[in-house]
Amino acid sequence: MNKTAIQILPMLFLTCSGLASADALSADSTNTMSCGSNFVSVGDPEDAVLSTCGEPSFRDGNRWTYSDKPGSFIYELSFGGGRILSIHTRASE
Repeated sequence: MNKTAIQILPMLFLTCSGLASADALSADSTNTMSCGSNFVSVGDPEDAVLSTCGEPSFRDGNRWTYSDKPGSFIYELSFGGGRILSIHTRASE
């Protein structure tokens, strides 16, 4: 199984099992974030995130926030050493 498939499987499991509700993901940590049809993952460099996802909605030091629309999910990426250290997902208000 390739790296992308392994990264997507947890997300597919949550979606298919019906656990992808706002309550289930209110304080979730994941290893990937989708940007359109592409993905970024923990360990990816900042420049790869920018080229894949564009500018974040908000930057606060080493924490970048992406949210595409109201009612959608908000992704908070934490960086260290120029790479993604963690990706947290929560429902937008």
